[in-house]
Order: sequence, then structure tokens, then C-alpha cells
Amino acid sequence: MNEKPRALLIHPPVCDFALYDLFLKPYGLFRIAGALQQGGYEVHYLNALDYRDAVTAETLGSPKRKSNGTGKFFRSPLPIPRELQKRLPGDFQRHFARYGVLPEVMKTQIQKARPDIVFLSTGMTYWYKGAEEAGMMVKTLFPDVPLIAGGVYASLMPRHCRDHTGADRVPGSLDGESLDKLLAGTGLPTVRIEGPLPDPPENRALWGDAGVLRLNEGCPFSCDYCASGALHPGFIQGDPEKEFDQFERLYRAGLRNFAFYDDALLVNSESMLVPFLEKILDSDMSPSFYTPNAVHVSKISPTIAGLMKRAGFMEVRLGYESSSRNFHAAHGPKYREESFSETVETLRRAGFASRQIAVYILAGLPEQRSDEVQDSVHEAREGKVRIHIAEFSPVPGSPLWEKCVAKSRYPLTEEPLFHNNTFFPMEWGEFTRGDLTSIKENVAIWNRGILT
Repeated sequence: MNEKPRALLIHPPVCDFALYDLFLKPYGLFRIAGALQQGGYEVHYLNALDYRDAVTAETLGSPKRKSNGTGKFFRSPLPIPRELQKRLPGDFQRHFARYGVLPEVMKTQIQKARPDIVFLSTGMTYWYKGAEEAGMMVKTLFPDVPLIAGGVYASLMPRHCRDHTGADRVPGSLDGESLDKLLAGTGLPTVRIEGPLPDPPENRALWGDAGVLRLNEGCPFSCDYCASGALHPGFIQGDPEKEFDQFERLYRAGLRNFAFYDDALLVNSESMLVPFLEKILDSDMSPSFYTPNAVHVSKISPTIAGLMKRAGFMEVRLGYESSSRNFHAAHGPKYREESFSETVETLRRAGFASRQIAVYILAGLPEQRSDEVQDSVHEAREGKVRIHIAEFSPVPGSPLWEKCVAKSRYPLTEEPLFHNNTFFPMEWGEFTRGDLTSIKENVAIWNRGILT
């Protein structure tokens, strides 16, 4: 072993039918990086989704990016995996691809790192092919080096993850104590950190053009289509002083765009988000904030809306889900029927324009009818805001999972690739792929009108 232990942290490529960078960062992996650095490790980071890689750009060209840190990734066409080919509908027209730097770039960086331990981040369950590629590459180059897999796929499908990535351990979530036990079990030095892992390092090279903030952990609601409870049991409120310090470090390092990764950003906002934003307003900083995970519609008050606008929120995405009272009664009672129009009006009075307000509408849940989604789109149009159709993916560990398994035409328990919403895995007679395509096309036309 080296005099100073070397850890390699890998954010793998993604294999999918489409991929867009809406502040896609391996936040948990970054926290592990912070713990290892504090513990005296030499930390190397391989970002296989690095859109700035010069070697890959020479072959594939530079992907189109936006100034706020979002945009496209490098894309390499791939054949549709054989696991899918026999089950796809005859009229299926989508193209499969690998998103990320070239494999030879990954190989070179892994070899240069000469790691004593490797941590592999994973994302969606149906993205496992990219994690499989990275894991197998590590095991080929350094077969005796411990490989640790974490993240969403690893947490929700640990056995499948171990089998397909070659991971030696799939521990799920880690804190200081469990990370120490894991390191001790491999014979490596411990990091001697008690309690939660530290905040991610402020290293600008780690983050790229946008940072990520998480004020709270988990969500107090238990919507049956969501696996938040399986990934982050319970709700743990953050400390506004501590989170402001983390934000300030990232800002002073040069970052200006920030996405909130909270599942429940506005819960207990009087004691968390409000003092956090007030501290920003009292500072000399001028950030731009985004909410890709959406916020709860009924939690936005005039005070919250005003603070958000003045503190630098560039858009507010709302978890509208559906205009149907029955939908929310069945799947999660976090919404009042009148709250949508009230919230949109509150945001407008605070100074947000139509193009800065967006709503998510869920489509494709088991036994959901297309006319319910169409009605929700119609109601959302009344607010004259942008609309995003959030296509449902069956999620292992969510309360709705067993029903998805029973109702889907695809073998969801056998092959995670079929969790991909591209296939519309919960299609049935009252909601077909044709219905979904029509709804999405109409929404796209609507959104173009809002944005012009």
C-alpha cells in the first residue's frame, strides 16, 4: 500500500435512450470524498460524465451546454441491449446510447489513480449498465482492490448490483461510523469521523459549473410512488448555520449556480429555509438557485415566495402531480385542491414570470387513466406556467412496487432495464403509449408559447 492510502471515487457513464444534465451530481459520493480527505486519504475522482473532457471532445465533439450548468453530455450510439430486444413493441423507434467520456479515458484515469480502494456511485436502477462497465473495468485492472458500490441502484437492488458490478461490498448509506467499519474491514486506515459524513469539498474541479445543496434529509410524506422513504428513512431537518457555511464555501470557490437536492425543501421552512435565505440576503453574494426535485405546492406562502425571489431563485418547479382529488387520496395526501392556483398567484406577486414557474404532472402510474393526465394538463394551463410530464418509473422499495410488478407486461423483478419510463412499463387499455405521446406533444407546443 502507498504511504498515504489512495481512494478512487467513480461517477459512472449512463446507458439510456436519453439523458440531460439537470444538475446531475453524485452528492453522496462527494460527501465520502470529504470524509476520506479529512481522514488523510489521497482522493482521486473519475467523473465519467465529464462534459469538459478534451480527449473525448476530439472524437465526439463538445456537447451543448447552458451557462447555468445544465445541458447535454457526450453521446455514443449503442445497440439496444439484448435483454430488451425480444420484449420491445414492434413500433419502438428510440435509439440507445452511452453517455459519458470514452472508455479509454476511463481506463487511463483508473490506471493513473492506482487505488487502494474504489467507491462506485450508482443512479437509477435502469442505468446499471454504466455502473457495470465501470465496476468490471476496475476489477479487470485491479482485481484485488476493494470495490464499494453505493447510491440509488445499489441501495434498492444490492444483490443485483453486486452481481453486475463486481462490487465487494454494497453497504447502502454510510455515516462516519459505518464508513470506519467498512475501511477497517478492508485493512485500510479509518477516518475517525463521528455522526454524519461531512459536507462535500469545495473543490471547483469536482463540481463543474453548478453546485448542489441539501438542507434537509428525507421527506415526512409517504407517497406510494416514491422510494424516498427507502433511501432516506424519516425526515431530518438541517442546521441553517451549517448549511449556509457550506454554501458560502462553494460560492467563494467560484460557483454561482446551485440546485437544491431536497425531497422536502419547504417543510419546516420557518426554522430552516427562511433563516438560510435571510443569511444570503444579508451577505454580498448573488447566487442563482434551482429546484429540479420540485417543491410542495401547498407550502409556498407569500413570505417564502418573496424570499425565494430576492435570494436568487431563477425558477420554481412545483410537485403538482395531478389535479385529481382521488389521485392524491390514493397516492399521498400532500396537496389541497385549491392550493395550485393560490401558489401560482403567490409566486407571480413575488415577481416570478410564467417561464420561471413549472409544474410536474405524473403520468403512467398503475391503472392511471390518460384522461386524468389530460385534465391535469388543462388545469395547469389555467395557471399559464410551464408543464413537465414526469413519466412514472416503477421503483423497487416504493410502496407501489408490488402493484407495478403485478400489473406490468415486463419482468420488472428480473431485469431493471424494464424500469425505464421510455417503455411506458405500466401501459394498459385506458392509457397507451400513443396517448402519452399525444399529451407530450401538446405540452411541448404549450411550453414553447410560454418561453417565447
